Amino acid sequence: MINLLRIFALICGSLIIGCTGDYQVIDRSETRVVVDSYIQANKIEEIDVLISLDTSGSMSDNFEDVAQGMELLRSDIESLTLDYQFGYITMDPTQLSYVGPYNSTSSAIDMLMAPNLLPNTFYEEGFGATYTFLDSEEGLAFRRPEADFLLFLISDEDEQSAITTDLFYDWLQTEFADVRHDVVTITQLEDSECGYTYDIGYKYEELSYLYNKDPIDICAEDWSVWLSDSSYLTELKDYIVLSEEKPIVESIVVYVGGEYTRDWRYIEEFNKIQLGFVPDYGELVEAGYKVEV
Repeated sequence: MINLLRIFALICGSLIIGCTGDYQVIDRSETRVVVDSYIQANKIEEIDVLISLDTSGSMSDNFEDVAQGMELLRSDIESLTLDYQFGYITMDPTQLSYVGPYNSTSSAIDMLMAPNLLPNTFYEEGFGATYTFLDSEEGLAFRRPEADFLLFLISDEDEQSAITTDLFYDWLQTEFADVRHDVVTITQLEDSECGYTYDIGYKYEELSYLYNKDPIDICAEDWSVWLSDSSYLTELKDYIVLSEEKPIVESIVVYVGGEYTRDWRYIEEFNKIQLGFVPDYGELVEAGYKVEV
């Protein structure tokens, strides 16, 4: 439970900014209190990672980035659990192909070759292909009912199936209601570093926003380096990004696991509080502060 009363009391206590003798200086500027929080992810026991990959001709030069990114992701996952598996599918439901599973016994070469083992396809229907695969014999064999699930949708074009973003999101919520799941989309954005706007992935962007995150620009330089930090399932956070700009730094109070801490610093450039330690699995992290009205 968020320690709102304690946070509020500590922040309000900072209204008195100094006193000498028989008088005190009071800050009477109009402010309001903001409390941001998150719960650190619980430890992963099992996780299935499915990569729905656009294998049309324009994507061939992205396969190396995909492979390197997934190998980095595997390294992060192995720091949490060895009970994992990766699977790759094409985005064409009419020519649905699958390679995998790749797990702790798979070599780095196996992981690097995986995207290239998928055939070239015509359609770019990430939603439709994912839905079709998970209902297929191979998909039912790949998916483990008690494993957490992480889905990657990777394409340089918009999603082309008849399935709307809201409908696909609702289906995912129902399909994985009994486990934790997350979605990462990698696509061409409107302000993409590609330098052109051939086909913006609007539906993939919309899906990312429904999962409270931004999509990854497929043309961003070396996105594979930070791909492994793109899901709450595989990242233990040691920071909290503030929801309001220009906090009154002197008013910031931080609680971790219900305990008040001073082991943090505010980074103005990124408007975030950087902790001096990594909160444990499942711990509640709270930051309260004032902003001017």
